[in-house]
Amino acid sequence: MLPSNREKFQKDKVKFVDFELPSALKSVNFSCFVIGESLSFFGSWMTQIALVWLVYQLTNSAVLVGVAGFTNQAMGLIITPLVGVLLDRWNLRYVLLTTQLVSILLSSTLTFLTLSGNINVAWIIIIGTLQGTVKAFDLPARQVIIPRLLDKKSDTYSAMASHSFLINTAKFVSPMIGGLLIARSGTASCFLVDSISYLPFVSAILTVKVNPLINNSSTPKSEIWQNLKEGFVYAYEFLPIKYLLVLQIIICFMGMTHVNLVPIFAQEILKGNAETMGFLMTASALGSIVSGIYLISRKNVIGLGKIIASSAAILGLGLIVFSRSTNLEICLVFMFIIGMNNSLTLASINNFMQSILLDENKRGRVTSIFTTGFLGILPFGNLFFGALAGHLGVTNALLFGGICCILGAYFFSRQLPQIRKIVHPIYVELGLLPQSNKG
Repeated sequence: MLPSNREKFQKDKVKFVDFELPSALKSVNFSCFVIGESLSFFGSWMTQIALVWLVYQLTNSAVLVGVAGFTNQAMGLIITPLVGVLLDRWNLRYVLLTTQLVSILLSSTLTFLTLSGNINVAWIIIIGTLQGTVKAFDLPARQVIIPRLLDKKSDTYSAMASHSFLINTAKFVSPMIGGLLIARSGTASCFLVDSISYLPFVSAILTVKVNPLINNSSTPKSEIWQNLKEGFVYAYEFLPIKYLLVLQIIICFMGMTHVNLVPIFAQEILKGNAETMGFLMTASALGSIVSGIYLISRKNVIGLGKIIASSAAILGLGLIVFSRSTNLEICLVFMFIIGMNNSLTLASINNFMQSILLDENKRGRVTSIFTTGFLGILPFGNLFFGALAGHLGVTNALLFGGICCILGAYFFSRQLPQIRKIVHPIYVELGLLPQSNKG
């Protein structure tokens, strides 16, 4: 009896461990990369929060907060689609190493300017524009390299979910610490932490093994614009990716821009300070953690479309209720809901897209189009909602964004039957569904 019980216990233990540890994280190569990456995001998010707070303290203007957010990411709309073509040609290790070193330089410059008392809105806009240019290369490169760190293509969903979870964990910690640092030591301390946070990722980039791209049809440089066109045509004609990108644009423009309005909401509506802002952002990031845990617990991509539609609708409802609230405790609850569903929607869109994208030669271009939603569409959302908050008030701006998110969710839900029909053969090819399955 005792050996039998011990054997049963060992089997149950293995099952438990398999459930807790996603298949992608069993790879030391991938784990090394994504942990270093999440640490760099810790500093990046802290700097983003500090910059928004600093601009509002310097100007007391919601419009200029929107302008600063716009310049930080506007370059993404111009160059990110072109970056995708280049990433399909360039050495991704060298691209990532360069972006991290430049990011360290820019964050160090912000630290020096703030400590010396020479920081102003003009400097923030200049450095923000440079940071946006770096991110236009950095963010898509991080996404494109992930499948090349894996031994099995079927682990792509697990890798993307783990990637989102660890990044959201960094988002959870950074607002809380960032708000406390700003309140006690000023924004320069956040910029200094950001400068240091890139170093573990630099180490990871130098040590990981990147698998070569198989069947990579290297095209002459003269055809770069043709390659760019091919990427857009592929994303437009492959309807699941097309509808995913449409919803992503709506969420980024109408929903994700709430991050830039939170400092204004904390000060004008809740009559709080930097710590209040930190609590709100921490509640949002905690929601992101919960969404990450859910996604990482899923075994594969099947059924993700319905989750995307539902989470986008709940995000809209959360923004509407949050915009009408004046009590800090209630606001914290709905910031949790907003953060959870904002991350769940965007991470699910990315995981879905990366999992059904079987043509590796187009992954860089399609990923760059997706990243344009963050680096290109988001700044226009920041600019628009900054102006809207300046004219109609921050609460009405949040209300309008929530309504638009609900409309976007409704549009996407109407496309789900067509999406399921198209991706079914892909699931069969990936071994996620048996040949005989008709559903």
